[in-house]
Amino acid sequence: GEAGDTPSPTGTASPTATEPDDSTPTATDGGGNSTTPTPAPTESGADPTPTPTPGSAVDLVIESEGFSAWVLAEDESGEVAPTDESNPTMTFGVGTRYAVENNGWDTHPFALRAADDSPLLSQSADGSYEDDDAVDWVDDGGTFAFTMTDDLAADLNYYTCTVHSSMRGEAEAN
Repeated sequence: GEAGDTPSPTGTASPTATEPDDSTPTATDGGGNSTTPTPAPTESGADPTPTPTPGSAVDLVIESEGFSAWVLAEDESGEVAPTDESNPTMTFGVGTRYAVENNGWDTHPFALRAADDSPLLSQSADGSYEDDDAVDWVDDGGTFAFTMTDDLAADLNYYTCTVHSSMRGEAEAN
């Protein structure tokens, strides 16, 4: 054994194994953490009784006398019928728009009918003039509106409650 004969360690130390990289980003949850707030629906200030053109309609208020009669409680024009009479004759002007508040509509639906009892305009049935653009029928339950036309006037005979036949009066137009 001479000096220098001693075998020297061969090779180099093997590098330590690399640890798996745990810093790989993981998939996100689809953005569920960052929702965009939805604006709350705004309250509409819609008038519950729309009049197609404000100030253009004659305002009427009808009420029931129990189950026996209609009463015209208010007539802005003073020309449709006397107020506070039972089942008065109602006279409508051709070309005039009427906005009618029916204070008993849920129990007493109002209708304008022809002589053969068919509905022309009705709060409880399909009247033959309800789709007429010139009549422009609007029914919101408590209030309805229409324009008296020549054709509607020609067919008009009476008004009634569609539930109580005693609530009936003559209707005409001029």
